[in-house]
Amino acid sequence: MNTTPPVGFIGLGLMGQAMATQLLNAGYDLCIHSRTATKAEPLIALGATYAHTPAELARKVKSGIIIVCVTDSISLEDVLAGEQGLLEPMATGCLIIDMGTSRFDLTQKLAHKTQAKGAHYMDAPVSGGQIGAQQGTLSIMAGGQFSQLQRAQPLFDVMAKKTTHVGDVGCGQLAKTANQMIVGATLNIVAEALFLAQKNGADPAKVRAALGGGFADSKILQIHGQRMIDKDFTPGARAATQLKDLQQAQDLAAQSQLQLPLNNTSLSQWQAMVDADLGGLDQAGIIAWVTLNN
Repeated sequence: MNTTPPVGFIGLGLMGQAMATQLLNAGYDLCIHSRTATKAEPLIALGATYAHTPAELARKVKSGIIIVCVTDSISLEDVLAGEQGLLEPMATGCLIIDMGTSRFDLTQKLAHKTQAKGAHYMDAPVSGGQIGAQQGTLSIMAGGQFSQLQRAQPLFDVMAKKTTHVGDVGCGQLAKTANQMIVGATLNIVAEALFLAQKNGADPAKVRAALGGGFADSKILQIHGQRMIDKDFTPGARAATQLKDLQQAQDLAAQSQLQLPLNNTSLSQWQAMVDADLGGLDQAGIIAWVTLNN
Protein backbone atom coordinates (compact mmCIF):
# COMPACT_ATOMS: atom_id res chain seq x y z
CA MET A 1 0.00 0.00 0.00
CA ASN A 2 1.32 3.46 -0.94
CA THR A 3 1.81 5.48 2.26
CA THR A 4 3.20 8.63 0.63
CA PRO A 5 0.98 11.74 0.83
CA PRO A 6 -0.94 12.87 -2.25
CA VAL A 7 1.11 15.39 -4.20
CA GLY A 8 0.03 17.84 -6.87
CA PHE A 9 2.43 19.26 -9.44
CA ILE A 10 1.60 22.22 -11.68
CA GLY A 11 3.95 23.35 -14.46
CA LEU A 12 5.64 20.84 -16.78
CA GLY A 13 8.24 22.92 -18.58
CA LEU A 14 11.95 22.15 -18.87
CA MET A 15 12.37 21.96 -15.09
CA GLY A 16 8.94 20.80 -13.95
CA GLN A 17 8.81 17.81 -16.27
CA ALA A 18 12.07 16.44 -14.85
CA MET A 19 11.20 17.21 -11.22
CA ALA A 20 7.78 15.58 -11.49
CA THR A 21 9.38 12.51 -13.08
CA GLN A 22 11.71 12.20 -10.09
CA LEU A 23 8.74 12.21 -7.73
CA LEU A 24 6.87 9.59 -9.77
CA ASN A 25 9.92 7.35 -9.89
CA ALA A 26 10.20 7.67 -6.10
CA GLY A 27 6.67 6.28 -5.72
CA TYR A 28 4.65 9.41 -5.04
CA ASP A 29 0.95 9.49 -5.94
CA LEU A 30 1.12 12.45 -8.30
CA CYS A 31 -1.69 14.56 -9.73
CA ILE A 32 -0.47 16.93 -12.44
CA HIS A 33 -1.66 19.93 -14.42
CA SER A 34 -0.15 21.87 -17.31
CA ARG A 35 -1.52 24.64 -19.51
CA THR A 36 -0.28 22.51 -22.42
CA ALA A 37 -1.98 19.18 -21.80
CA THR A 38 0.30 17.23 -24.15
CA LYS A 39 3.23 17.87 -21.80
CA ALA A 40 1.48 15.65 -19.24
CA GLU A 41 1.41 12.57 -21.48
CA PRO A 42 4.85 11.12 -20.54
CA LEU A 43 3.99 11.49 -16.85
CA ILE A 44 0.55 9.94 -17.25
CA ALA A 45 2.32 6.98 -18.87
CA LEU A 46 4.38 6.71 -15.67
CA GLY A 47 1.25 6.64 -13.51
CA ALA A 48 0.33 10.25 -12.82
CA THR A 49 -3.29 11.38 -12.85
CA TYR A 50 -4.32 14.53 -14.69
CA ALA A 51 -6.36 17.52 -13.53
CA HIS A 52 -7.77 19.85 -16.19
CA THR A 53 -7.50 22.94 -13.96
CA PRO A 54 -5.60 23.96 -10.80
CA ALA A 55 -8.94 24.01 -8.97
CA GLU A 56 -9.62 20.39 -9.94
CA LEU A 57 -6.11 19.47 -8.77
CA ALA A 58 -6.71 21.16 -5.40
CA ARG A 59 -9.91 19.16 -4.92
CA LYS A 60 -8.07 15.92 -5.71
CA VAL A 61 -5.01 16.57 -3.53
CA LYS A 62 -7.06 17.98 -0.63
CA SER A 63 -4.81 18.58 2.41
CA GLY A 64 -1.70 17.17 0.72
CA ILE A 65 1.19 19.04 -0.88
CA ILE A 66 0.96 21.02 -4.13
CA ILE A 67 4.13 22.08 -5.96
CA VAL A 68 3.90 24.92 -8.48
CA CYS A 69 6.75 25.35 -10.96
CA VAL A 70 5.64 27.82 -13.62
CA THR A 71 7.60 30.24 -15.78
CA ASP A 72 6.77 33.64 -14.27
CA SER A 73 4.92 35.55 -11.56
CA ILE A 74 1.91 36.25 -13.77
CA SER A 75 1.42 32.52 -14.30
CA LEU A 76 1.92 31.83 -10.58
CA GLU A 77 -0.76 34.32 -9.58
CA ASP A 78 -3.16 32.84 -12.13
CA VAL A 79 -2.54 29.30 -10.85
CA LEU A 80 -3.33 30.34 -7.29
CA ALA A 81 -5.82 33.18 -7.54
CA GLY A 82 -7.23 32.90 -11.06
CA GLU A 83 -10.79 31.91 -11.96
CA GLN A 84 -9.90 28.20 -11.84
CA GLY A 85 -7.10 28.64 -9.31
CA LEU A 86 -6.06 26.67 -6.26
CA LEU A 87 -7.23 29.10 -3.60
CA GLU A 88 -11.02 28.79 -3.72
CA PRO A 89 -11.23 24.97 -3.30
CA MET A 90 -8.03 24.68 -1.23
CA ALA A 91 -8.40 22.41 1.80
CA THR A 92 -7.33 23.32 5.30
CA GLY A 93 -3.82 22.06 5.98
CA CYS A 94 -2.77 21.95 2.34
CA LEU A 95 0.84 23.01 1.70
CA ILE A 96 1.56 25.09 -1.41
CA ILE A 97 5.21 25.16 -2.51
CA ASP A 98 6.27 27.63 -5.21
CA MET A 99 9.44 26.20 -6.79
CA GLY A 100 9.65 28.77 -9.58
CA THR A 101 11.46 32.11 -9.50
CA SER A 102 8.84 34.63 -8.42
CA ARG A 103 8.57 38.21 -7.21
CA PHE A 104 9.21 38.75 -3.52
CA ASP A 105 6.15 40.98 -3.05
CA LEU A 106 3.86 38.50 -4.83
CA THR A 107 5.22 35.66 -2.70
CA GLN A 108 4.18 37.48 0.47
CA LYS A 109 0.78 38.37 -1.00
CA LEU A 110 -0.01 34.79 -2.04
CA ALA A 111 1.28 33.41 1.25
CA HIS A 112 -1.13 35.68 3.10
CA LYS A 113 -4.08 34.56 0.95
CA THR A 114 -3.13 30.91 1.41
CA GLN A 115 -2.81 31.26 5.16
CA ALA A 116 -6.22 32.94 5.29
CA LYS A 117 -7.64 29.66 3.95
CA GLY A 118 -6.05 27.71 6.81
CA ALA A 119 -3.36 26.35 4.49
CA HIS A 120 0.42 26.80 4.32
CA TYR A 121 2.81 28.41 1.83
CA MET A 122 6.49 27.99 1.10
CA ASP A 123 8.76 29.48 -1.54
CA ALA A 124 11.42 26.98 -2.59
CA PRO A 125 13.12 28.09 -5.82
CA VAL A 126 15.90 25.93 -7.20
CA SER A 127 19.31 26.17 -8.82
CA GLY A 128 21.00 23.55 -10.95
CA GLY A 129 19.21 23.83 -14.27
CA GLN A 130 17.61 21.13 -16.34
CA ILE A 131 20.51 18.73 -15.80
CA GLY A 132 20.17 19.07 -12.03
CA ALA A 133 16.43 18.46 -12.31
CA GLN A 134 16.97 15.35 -14.43
CA GLN A 135 19.58 13.97 -12.04
CA GLY A 136 17.78 14.93 -8.82
CA THR A 137 20.74 17.09 -7.75
CA LEU A 138 19.15 20.54 -7.51
CA SER A 139 19.86 23.04 -4.74
CA ILE A 140 16.72 24.33 -3.01
CA MET A 141 16.44 27.70 -1.25
CA ALA A 142 13.46 27.47 1.09
CA GLY A 143 11.44 30.20 2.76
CA GLY A 144 8.64 29.45 5.23
CA GLN A 145 7.90 27.79 8.54
CA PHE A 146 10.44 25.18 9.60
CA SER A 147 7.64 22.72 10.44
CA GLN A 148 6.41 22.93 6.84
CA LEU A 149 9.96 22.48 5.55
CA GLN A 150 10.16 19.26 7.57
CA ARG A 151 6.90 18.17 5.96
CA ALA A 152 8.25 18.89 2.47
CA GLN A 153 11.76 17.55 3.06
CA PRO A 154 11.12 13.98 1.80
CA LEU A 155 10.00 15.44 -1.55
CA PHE A 156 12.93 17.83 -1.64
CA ASP A 157 15.33 14.97 -0.97
CA VAL A 158 14.06 13.25 -4.12
CA MET A 159 14.56 16.31 -6.31
CA ALA A 160 17.66 17.87 -4.77
CA LYS A 161 20.97 17.12 -3.13
CA LYS A 162 20.88 20.24 -0.94
CA THR A 163 18.12 22.17 0.82
CA THR A 164 18.82 25.35 2.76
CA HIS A 165 16.18 26.94 5.00
CA VAL A 166 16.93 30.60 4.33
CA GLY A 167 14.23 32.07 6.59
CA ASP A 168 10.58 33.12 6.59
CA VAL A 169 8.29 33.19 3.56
CA GLY A 170 9.96 35.13 0.75
CA CYS A 171 13.53 34.50 1.86
CA GLY A 172 13.91 31.64 -0.61
CA GLN A 173 13.05 34.06 -3.41
CA LEU A 174 15.55 36.59 -2.06
CA ALA A 175 18.26 33.92 -2.21
CA LYS A 176 17.22 32.97 -5.76
CA THR A 177 17.30 36.64 -6.78
CA ALA A 178 20.89 36.82 -5.54
CA ASN A 179 21.65 33.60 -7.43
CA GLN A 180 20.25 34.93 -10.70
CA MET A 181 22.03 38.25 -10.39
CA ILE A 182 25.37 36.45 -9.96
CA VAL A 183 24.62 33.95 -12.74
CA GLY A 184 23.52 36.64 -15.20
CA ALA A 185 26.53 38.88 -14.67
CA THR A 186 28.97 35.94 -14.68
CA LEU A 187 27.57 34.58 -17.94
CA ASN A 188 28.06 38.02 -19.49
CA ILE A 189 31.70 38.34 -18.50
CA VAL A 190 32.61 34.71 -19.33
CA ALA A 191 31.22 35.20 -22.83
CA GLU A 192 33.08 38.48 -23.31
CA ALA A 193 36.35 37.07 -21.91
CA LEU A 194 36.34 33.97 -24.12
CA PHE A 195 35.36 36.04 -27.17
CA LEU A 196 38.15 38.57 -26.51
CA ALA A 197 40.73 35.79 -26.14
CA GLN A 198 39.59 34.05 -29.32
CA LYS A 199 39.57 37.23 -31.41
CA ASN A 200 43.20 37.86 -30.46
CA GLY A 201 44.43 34.38 -31.36
CA ALA A 202 43.99 32.20 -28.27
CA ASP A 203 42.09 28.92 -28.26
CA PRO A 204 39.06 29.60 -26.01
CA ALA A 205 39.00 25.95 -24.90
CA LYS A 206 42.57 26.26 -23.65
CA VAL A 207 41.82 29.60 -21.99
CA ARG A 208 38.92 27.97 -20.17
CA ALA A 209 41.18 25.08 -19.11
CA ALA A 210 43.87 27.50 -17.91
CA LEU A 211 41.36 29.34 -15.70
CA GLY A 212 40.07 26.12 -14.12
CA GLY A 213 40.96 25.85 -10.45
CA GLY A 214 41.92 29.52 -10.15
CA PHE A 215 40.02 32.47 -8.73
CA ALA A 216 38.08 32.92 -11.99
CA ASP A 217 36.78 29.35 -11.96
CA SER A 218 33.07 28.77 -11.44
CA LYS A 219 30.24 26.44 -12.37
CA ILE A 220 29.39 28.98 -15.06
CA LEU A 221 32.87 28.77 -16.56
CA GLN A 222 32.88 24.98 -16.30
CA ILE A 223 29.42 24.21 -17.69
CA HIS A 224 28.30 27.22 -19.69
CA GLY A 225 31.84 28.02 -20.79
CA GLN A 226 32.02 24.59 -22.40
CA ARG A 227 28.66 25.16 -24.09
CA MET A 228 29.96 28.46 -25.44
CA ILE A 229 33.02 26.72 -26.90
CA ASP A 230 30.87 23.93 -28.36
CA LYS A 231 28.24 26.44 -29.57
CA ASP A 232 25.64 24.21 -27.91
CA PHE A 233 22.75 26.52 -27.15
CA THR A 234 20.00 23.91 -26.74
CA PRO A 235 18.04 25.45 -23.86
CA GLY A 236 18.46 24.07 -20.38
CA ALA A 237 17.44 27.49 -19.09
CA ARG A 238 16.43 30.06 -21.69
CA ALA A 239 17.95 33.51 -22.05
CA ALA A 240 14.43 34.99 -21.88
CA THR A 241 14.02 33.47 -18.42
CA GLN A 242 17.34 34.95 -17.28
CA LEU A 243 16.12 38.35 -18.46
CA LYS A 244 12.88 37.95 -16.50
CA ASP A 245 14.81 37.10 -13.34
CA LEU A 246 17.15 40.08 -13.64
CA GLN A 247 14.17 42.37 -14.23
CA GLN A 248 12.58 41.06 -11.04
CA ALA A 249 15.82 41.81 -9.19
CA GLN A 250 15.92 45.34 -10.55
CA ASP A 251 12.25 45.88 -9.67
CA LEU A 252 12.93 44.75 -6.10
CA ALA A 253 15.91 47.11 -5.93
CA ALA A 254 13.67 49.99 -7.03
CA GLN A 255 11.05 49.05 -4.42
CA SER A 256 13.84 48.98 -1.83
CA GLN A 257 15.21 52.35 -3.06
CA LEU A 258 18.55 50.79 -3.90
CA GLN A 259 20.93 51.44 -6.79
CA LEU A 260 22.39 48.27 -8.37
CA PRO A 261 24.34 49.56 -11.39
CA LEU A 262 26.06 46.29 -12.34
CA ASN A 263 22.78 44.38 -12.33
CA ASN A 264 21.21 47.15 -14.39
CA THR A 265 24.01 46.86 -16.97
CA SER A 266 23.66 43.07 -17.05
CA LEU A 267 19.91 43.44 -17.45
CA SER A 268 20.37 45.76 -20.44
CA GLN A 269 22.61 43.21 -22.16
CA TRP A 270 20.15 40.35 -21.66
CA GLN A 271 17.38 42.63 -22.93
CA ALA A 272 19.44 43.33 -26.05
CA MET A 273 19.95 39.59 -26.57
CA VAL A 274 16.21 38.91 -26.36
CA ASP A 275 15.51 41.91 -28.61
CA ALA A 276 17.87 40.30 -31.14
CA ASP A 277 15.50 37.31 -31.24
CA LEU A 278 17.94 35.09 -29.31
CA GLY A 279 15.77 34.67 -26.20
CA GLY A 280 14.99 31.04 -26.97
CA LEU A 281 18.65 30.03 -26.72
CA ASP A 282 20.25 28.60 -23.62
CA GLN A 283 21.84 31.17 -21.29
CA ALA A 284 25.23 30.20 -22.78
CA GLY A 285 23.95 31.71 -26.01
CA ILE A 286 24.90 35.11 -24.59
CA ILE A 287 28.16 34.56 -26.51
CA ALA A 288 26.13 34.50 -29.73
CA TRP A 289 24.85 37.96 -28.86
CA VAL A 290 28.38 39.17 -28.02
CA THR A 291 29.54 37.85 -31.40
CA LEU A 292 26.59 39.44 -33.22
CA ASN A 293 27.29 42.75 -31.51
CA ASN A 294 30.90 42.94 -32.71
